[in-house]
Amino acid sequence: MTLHPSSRQTSTLQGSVEILKIISEFSEAVGSAPDLPRLGDVLLLRLSQQAHLPQGALWIQEPDGGHYRLIASLGQDHRSQLTRLLPDDHPLLHGLSDKASMLHSDHAPASPAGQAMLAGEAALCLALRGKTKLRGLCTLGPIGKDDYLDEDQRALVETMAQIAGTTLDHYLTQDDLRRSSTLMRRTDRLRSLEIMAGGFAHEIRNPLTSIKTFVQLAPQRQQDPVFIKEFSTLALEDIHRIERLLHEILDYASYMTPQPSEVDLNELVASCLGFVSATASRRHIELQPLLSPQLPFLLLDRQQIKQVLLNLLLNALDAMPSGNGAIRVHTRLLSQSGRTSWVQLQVEDEGCGIAPDHLEHIFDPFFTTKHSNSAGDGAGLGLTTAHQIVREHGGTLTVESRIGAGSTFSVNFPVPDGGTTGSAVRE
Repeated sequence: MTLHPSSRQTSTLQGSVEILKIISEFSEAVGSAPDLPRLGDVLLLRLSQQAHLPQGALWIQEPDGGHYRLIASLGQDHRSQLTRLLPDDHPLLHGLSDKASMLHSDHAPASPAGQAMLAGEAALCLALRGKTKLRGLCTLGPIGKDDYLDEDQRALVETMAQIAGTTLDHYLTQDDLRRSSTLMRRTDRLRSLEIMAGGFAHEIRNPLTSIKTFVQLAPQRQQDPVFIKEFSTLALEDIHRIERLLHEILDYASYMTPQPSEVDLNELVASCLGFVSATASRRHIELQPLLSPQLPFLLLDRQQIKQVLLNLLLNALDAMPSGNGAIRVHTRLLSQSGRTSWVQLQVEDEGCGIAPDHLEHIFDPFFTTKHSNSAGDGAGLGLTTAHQIVREHGGTLTVESRIGAGSTFSVNFPVPDGGTTGSAVRE
């Protein structure tokens, strides 16, 4: 019996709607996966269901690009026998290297790729491609179970694999960006630690001198109760001071996870100025804190904002290589529509300034105007990291500069609703 043309059109339309529904549900499922392991499980399960192949395995590209790591398997009684890492010269990867989207076990079974599929009991091998590279591959089996897949079904599985590759490419790209950001921050923190170490040596010199004096005089003055009481109290206070400094520098060096809390910005400024005071003194640069009283507490990550401030102070020092000037650090309240909504921190130097054509690139990664080989030169990551940290706190970081007159970096932080002032801490 021959179907009426309208019946054939209705059947084709229903088939198209069903395909669109499958693709839509698949896209939604992979798009809502919370992390990479869960994404791998979802991809493998959906591809297996659509191909009607109950066994499978999925490998994704490692960050170094040299291997592909197993992240999911399905229906494998011998999971422990699955290859955990596929080298980039693996036969399956070589078979997909010519832009092939799918390999079949019945196509060129004697080839290296065919032999690899036979060894893994795989009927299909799907390429999961991103924009420019093969991000992963998925094998489905067992062999002999895909004979009833018609051309349309295989085309649908290929389309799903393309969606899977695009989604996987997005996840891996985001992971690369997160790793790059972490590396940038670590590199920049090491540079800041160099300045902190110099300040630390300067800060502990006085307390160590008083402790040394007490230890030297104690044997001769041990019968003097006034001396013993006063100097032992002073020595204990100095020991606590050194302990606090050690805790602060070790905390800064090992810190990684963001921990927002109420922060007194003026107190943080004073702490950072103490760490760079030795460097400034050697260069005959005066540090001038101009801190506004009654600043509200801000909800900040103390260590991250310390990193921002140390970078701005370090750049100000580097901008004045000949010394004999001043660096002014301002804090103030900014109002909008009659209410306080921002706290501003400014670092102003009297250095060489920044050329106008450099200003628009000053926050770009690896951009630097320093070309000498001095120890203070950086890789051009400090301001990029500072800019990113400030943005993550809901603030802004801007710069104004004039050649020969100096630069002013301004950081604006939002004031939390109902924030209290930090004046009691400073009084």
